[in-house]
Amino acid sequence: MAEISPKLPPSSTGSIPFWRDVRVLGILAQLAFIVLVVLGAGWIINNVAGNLSTLGEAQFLCRDGTSSFRCAFDFLRLDAQFDISETPVSYDPSDPYARALLVGLLNTAKVAFWGVILATLLGTFVGIARLSPNWLINKVAKWYVDILRNTPLLLQLFFLYFGVIVLFPQIRAATQPFGLPIYLSQRGINIPWPVFMPSFATWLAFLVLGLVQAQVLWIILGRREQQTGKESNRLVWAVLSFIIVAVIGWYVSSASADNQAILVSQSARVSQFDDLRTSVADRLGVEELAEIDAAVAGGSLTAEQVQEVALTVCAIEGSASEANLTAQLREANIPYTVERFSRPDQATAAYGAGECELFVANQATLAAERNLLENSNNHLIVPVRETPVRLAVPRIEGLNFTGGVKLTPNFAAILIGLVLYTGAFIAEIVRAGIQSVPKGQTEAAKALGLTESQRLRLVVLPQALRVIIPPLTSQYLNLAKNSSLAIAVGYDDLWRISYTTLNQSGRVLQVFLFVMGAYLSLSLLISALLNWYNRRIALVER
Repeated sequence: MAEISPKLPPSSTGSIPFWRDVRVLGILAQLAFIVLVVLGAGWIINNVAGNLSTLGEAQFLCRDGTSSFRCAFDFLRLDAQFDISETPVSYDPSDPYARALLVGLLNTAKVAFWGVILATLLGTFVGIARLSPNWLINKVAKWYVDILRNTPLLLQLFFLYFGVIVLFPQIRAATQPFGLPIYLSQRGINIPWPVFMPSFATWLAFLVLGLVQAQVLWIILGRREQQTGKESNRLVWAVLSFIIVAVIGWYVSSASADNQAILVSQSARVSQFDDLRTSVADRLGVEELAEIDAAVAGGSLTAEQVQEVALTVCAIEGSASEANLTAQLREANIPYTVERFSRPDQATAAYGAGECELFVANQATLAAERNLLENSNNHLIVPVRETPVRLAVPRIEGLNFTGGVKLTPNFAAILIGLVLYTGAFIAEIVRAGIQSVPKGQTEAAKALGLTESQRLRLVVLPQALRVIIPPLTSQYLNLAKNSSLAIAVGYDDLWRISYTTLNQSGRVLQVFLFVMGAYLSLSLLISALLNWYNRRIALVER
């Protein structure tokens, strides 16, 4: 049988012209694109160079008086010479522009950080409420979303600042919503805040140990479930094991702490904290300090009499020792007043002059300062019980609040405004994400006997997150960039401080480059974190 050879295409009698050769055309197209890019870059560089020459050599002055592009940012070393109302780090007008811009960046980051957290909580709550079968809850959530999403953010900020916060009562008539230790006044919003004691480091080690133990227990119970096919309620056991370790750590760190103390004269006859209670009760002529409020209400004592016998305490301003002692004085119902000083030697001088009965600080400080007093042996260092964390509660002293943390009217306006505005958009994203979960998943969860909270937490939300995260990233970026509207309510954020720096220094290009780079870095950081989380929860196809 003859072998059949395959037919080959006839060979070409001539070469293909280059203008029809796909390979040649592709190379030519790439060369043309490169030429266009080079020409465009050259035009931009020439345009920038022309604008820089228009701005003048003063934009690039060096410290030796010459002018050079390498000295473009030397102005950052000059004194800023302007005040900043809110400074998360120490700042003085004599500090350089670089320090002022850092303060502005930190203020912007603070707004963005708390704004993202609070807006997420608010948006999630309202988004779930939008799907509530309760007519009132559903409609209130809908009205909130519709109103906030369809009015300009700048208008909302103006209304919130000038129509609400500025109209709060004077400090003496500060409002306490629902009797909570939260004060609303024209000075801002004062709220309680935790203060970490030196023993917190020990407790933190127990917390880490508890987390590791909970993780190990979660894995062990998971393997047991796979082997036996029976559910062991891993979440409850893991959380319970963490709580047990945390509670044990709390008592261990509290019992082993011996850092806090008070300096008191021997003549006061105070050898332990309980003696303070007895001393004040004797001054008022009552058996128990718990009777003070009843005595004042009954008229047998006046508020002025109570104030006269109140303990006077010298403390270092912002110290954890003050928060620790005053928290215990409030628990014991002991009236007190505090004199604060910026340095220990000032507090020691006031204590030695008899301006206060007690000097509270850590034991090392008190031991060193006691040696500087006349007749140092006549003064005792009395230990004070310490816990890892104390809650500093706001309290009116004189014409201002002490304790806790204060949200200034400017910061409160921009934070609340961004949270309310962004929370409305997040609510719609959450609602859409929940509704994207197939109805069969809900029906299956109900068939398994899961409660509504279990269905939402274990079945719906984990699947909805895959739909929620991508648009949620955009809202977080919008919140960070919208924080630049803080200038409208007088909050010293990055843009407000940069604008002041620009006007004083005249360095337009450099300031704008810094501002753009700062907002770009903040946006890229948020995007990177959300993209990482999105990859973690994404479905893996096989």
